[in-house]
Amino acid sequence: MASIVLFGSFALMVLLNTPIPFALGLSSVVTLLWRGGVTLMLVAQRMIPAIDSFALLSIPLFILAGDIMNTGGCGKRLVKFANALVGHIRGGLAHANILASLFFGGISGSASADTAALGAILIPAMTEEGYDKAFSTVVTITSSPLGTIIPPSIVMVLYGWMTGAPVPKLFAAGFIPGTIIGIGLMVLSYVISKKHGYGKTYPFRWSELWKTFIDSLPALLMPLIILGGIFGGVFTATEAAAVAVMYGLIAGFFIYKELKLKDIPGVLIRSCLTTGGVMLLIALSATFGWVMSFERIPLLLTEFFIKYVPTGFAFLMVVILISLIIGCFLTPTSAQIIMVPILYPVALRFGIDPIHFGLVLICALAIGHVTPPVGLCLYIGSSISQIPVAGLVRPLVPFILVMIITTILIALIPELVLFIPRVAF
Repeated sequence: MASIVLFGSFALMVLLNTPIPFALGLSSVVTLLWRGGVTLMLVAQRMIPAIDSFALLSIPLFILAGDIMNTGGCGKRLVKFANALVGHIRGGLAHANILASLFFGGISGSASADTAALGAILIPAMTEEGYDKAFSTVVTITSSPLGTIIPPSIVMVLYGWMTGAPVPKLFAAGFIPGTIIGIGLMVLSYVISKKHGYGKTYPFRWSELWKTFIDSLPALLMPLIILGGIFGGVFTATEAAAVAVMYGLIAGFFIYKELKLKDIPGVLIRSCLTTGGVMLLIALSATFGWVMSFERIPLLLTEFFIKYVPTGFAFLMVVILISLIIGCFLTPTSAQIIMVPILYPVALRFGIDPIHFGLVLICALAIGHVTPPVGLCLYIGSSISQIPVAGLVRPLVPFILVMIITTILIALIPELVLFIPRVAF
C-alpha cells in the first residue's frame, strides 16, 4: 500500500505540473506521514549526504565549462568545420548539423545547450539553403541528445555516482553508441534530402577543410585534453572538469578572443541556475530512493522481473520501453534518478554489465529530450524556428524510430559499448 501512496502521490503532482524535485520530495513526505512511526528528520538527513560527494563536484564544473566554450565562439567554428567535412554530400548541412552535435557534445555534455547553440546557427542556415524549416528543426533537436552520450556527459557522472560504476569507463563506453546513433540519423537525413532535393552540393575542398580545422582546433582539443587526461590517469573526472573550465577561459579570452569580462556574470548565473536545479533534484531523489528501499520496492520488482522476463536482452527491451514511456512525462535526468535504483539491481541479477546497462538506459532516456509533451530540446527548437510543436511531430517520427532502432542494436550487441573500456582499461 505504501508503494501505491508513494507513486500515486508522485504521479498526481506531476500531472499538476509540480516541479519534479518538489514532486519527489513531497511524495516521500506524504508516504512517511501515511506510514507513521518515522521522523521527518530523515528527509533532511538523506538530502544533505546525497550531494556531499567529491564525484558530483564535476557536474557544476562541466556545466560551467560548456557555457564558457559556447559563449567563447566554439559553436560556429565547429559548424564550419563539420560543413567543410561533409557539405559536399547530398543534404550536406543536415549532416554538418549532426556532426557538429557530435563535436559539441564533447564540450557541453548537455542536449539543451547543443540545441540552443547550434540551432540558432543551423536552422536559419539550412532554411536559406532550401531545406524545409520543419526538417531543419527536427534534425537539430534529434541530434542534440548526442551531447548526453558523447563524453564528457553529465548524466554519465550521475549514473556513476548512483551505481558506483567507474566514470572514466562510462565516458569511454559512450563513443561507439553515440557514433552509431549519429550515423543512423545521417543516413536518414541523406534519404530524405535526396527524396525532396534538399540542399545545395558544394565541391569538396581540402584547403577549406584545413582552414576550418585549424580554426576549430582549440575547441576540438578540449574533449581530447579532458578524456586523454582521464584515460591516462593524469587526473580524475572531477579534476578534469576543473581543467576544462580553465582551458575554456584560456580559449575564450586569449585564442578566440570572443569571451569578454562582461560575459562572465551571465555565464556564472546560467551555470549556477542549472547546477542548482540538478543538485536539488539529486538531493530530493535520495529521499525518494530511500523510501523505495525502505518499502522493499526494488527487491519486489527484481523478483518479478526474474520470474516473468526470460533473458537479459528481454529485460533490456523492457527497460527501453519503460524509458520511452516515462521519457514522455519526465526529463531524462529525473527519469534516470527514479529508474536506476529500481532497475539496476535487476540488471545485476541478469548478469548484465553495469556499463552496458548504463549506456542502454542513457541512450533510451536521451530520446525523451525530443518527445512531447516535456521534451526540452523539442521546445527550444520550436522557439528558434517559430514552428508550433504540433507541426514538428510528424517529421519527428522517422528520426525517433532511428534512435529507437539504434538503441536496440546497442542493447543487442554489448561489445559496441564494452570494447573501448576493455581496451582502454
